[in-house]
Amino acid sequence: MVPPEFANFFIADASAGAALVGLLFVAVSIAPEQMVTRRAPMERQAVAGSAFTALMNAFFLSLSALIPRFNFGSVVVPLSSLCLATSLIQAWQLLRLRKGWPSLLRRAFLVLLSVALYGLELLNGFQLLTDPSQVGIVYGLVSCLLGAFALGLIRAWELLGVHRYGLLGWLNPLRDLDETESFARAGNSHAAGEYPTTDETAPRSPSP
Repeated sequence: MVPPEFANFFIADASAGAALVGLLFVAVSIAPEQMVTRRAPMERQAVAGSAFTALMNAFFLSLSALIPRFNFGSVVVPLSSLCLATSLIQAWQLLRLRKGWPSLLRRAFLVLLSVALYGLELLNGFQLLTDPSQVGIVYGLVSCLLGAFALGLIRAWELLGVHRYGLLGWLNPLRDLDETESFARAGNSHAAGEYPTTDETAPRSPSP
């Protein structure tokens, strides 16, 4: 059972989680073929999945914490286990790609954050199941929820293609993909400018 003083926090968390998940669906629906479909690049699929998993994790944990006289550790353990398994599957799919060590480091950073977060959450969930009277465990889960929101927002921001600077910008798993697409667009524009259009190459009738 969650102490009553945490009720307002979990209410705000559940409301924010629902709103952010809805906004993520709207963002993905703009160009789903570039983000979540089978034809989308693996990096974008992983970033979209990471954002969705983190926000749904925070939403359902906050919602279950509001159930009266209920040890929500029984929800934390299976949910965090599912999120951890999803992150490990993403790690296997991403790390098997061969694109050089900078790209490998960025993809490893993407999955390691999620694995560490859900692993810590799972540990707190087991502790809450065995000793629900410990308020310190609830504080640990609160920290995990804040981390899940931060992770989900960062990944959603990256998914929108916003340019970032500094170390976090360099660690953006979509950095290589965005640069490749920029070069491809520049090459197509240059090639299109070299060849005249049909109207330009068509013979003109003599003037009367």
